[in-house]
Amino acid sequence: MCNKKGQVDIRQQVLLAYVKKSDGKVALKTASFNQDVSRRELSKLIVVHEYPLSTVDHAQFRKYCSSLQPLFEMPSRSTIKRGILKMFKEGKMKIMSNLEANEGRITITTDMWTADHQNKGYMVVTAHYIDNLWILQKRIIR
Repeated sequence: MCNKKGQVDIRQQVLLAYVKKSDGKVALKTASFNQDVSRRELSKLIVVHEYPLSTVDHAQFRKYCSSLQPLFEMPSRSTIKRGILKMFKEGKMKIMSNLEANEGRITITTDMWTADHQNKGYMVVTAHYIDNLWILQKRIIR
C-alpha cells in the first residue's frame, strides 16, 4: 500500500503594482487566483445588478471572463443559483444573530409601493435598532 502524496500549489503568483496614498511611492504585492472567491463575486454581481442567471451562458460574457482570468471556470446557472441561496441563508443567519445579540429595543416598520409598469404591490419589513456602540442599524427582514 502506498501513501498518498500531498499536493503543493506550484502556481506562480502575480505581482501587482499599486501607488501608496500616503507618500506616492509604488509598492509591489502578490496576488493569486481563487476559483471560489471569483464564483462568489460573480454571484454578488448578478444579485446586485439584478442580472438573469442566464448571464453565465452568454458566449461573449464567457469570452470576457476568460480574457480577464483564463483559469476561471465559468459555473452553470444552477451552481450560481445555489451560491446565491447560500449567501442569502448566511446573511439571514447573521442578521438573526445580530438581532438576538441586541440588548435594546427593536422597531419594526413597513413600506408598501407599486411598480409603475406592473400591477403588483410590494411590501418590505425593516427592523431598526441601536447597537451596543450606539450606531443606528436597519435591516430588511422580509
